[in-house]
Amino acid sequence: MKNAFLAIIALLFLLVSCESSQEKKEDTPVVKAFGTGSSCTSGDCLNGKGKLQLPQGTQYEGDFKENKMEGQGVITWSNGSKYTGAVQSNTRAGEGEYKYSNGDAYKGSYVSNKKSGNGKYTWKNGDVYEGQFTDGLPNGTGTYTWSDGVKYEGQWKDGKLNGKGTISWPDGSKVYGIFENNALVKEQ
Repeated sequence: MKNAFLAIIALLFLLVSCESSQEKKEDTPVVKAFGTGSSCTSGDCLNGKGKLQLPQGTQYEGDFKENKMEGQGVITWSNGSKYTGAVQSNTRAGEGEYKYSNGDAYKGSYVSNKKSGNGKYTWKNGDVYEGQFTDGLPNGTGTYTWSDGVKYEGQWKDGKLNGKGTISWPDGSKVYGIFENNALVKEQ
C-alpha cells in the first residue's frame, strides 16, 4: 500500500512538472514575439542573427531587432517559394527578390509585403514586365515584353494597360495610342 501511494505521488509530480514545462515552452519570448508554433532553432531570434521556424513550415533566417525580423534575411515557405532581401517589422520592405514555387520571379522594391516602386517580374514562360508597381500591381509606366517578342511600353493602372502607350512587333511595326483596361481605344 505504501509503495502504491508513493507511485501515485511520483506520477502526479511527473504530470505537474511536464505540464509546467509545457507552459514555459509556450510562454517563451520567441513565442510571445512570433506566435504559437514558433521556435528559434539557432542564434538569437530576438536581437541578433538567427533562424526562426514559424507555423506551417515557414522559416526565416537573418537579422532580428527588438523581437522582430528586421534587416536582411531569407524567408522560405513550405511550398518552395523563397524571398531574399530587406525585412522591416516582420514584413518584406525595401529591396528584395522573390522566387515563386511555380517558376516566376520578382526582383525590386517592396512596401508592407507588396511589390511597390520599381521592379521586374519574370514569368516562367519568358514574359517580362519591368517598371513601376503599386500595391503589388503594375501602376505608372512600364514595359511588358511577351516571350514572342511583342512589346508594350507605356502607362499602367491596377495591372492593366491604361493611358498612352506603344505596342511594337518583332517585324518593326508599331501602334501608338490610348489604352483603357487593356484595350486600344484611340490610335495616335
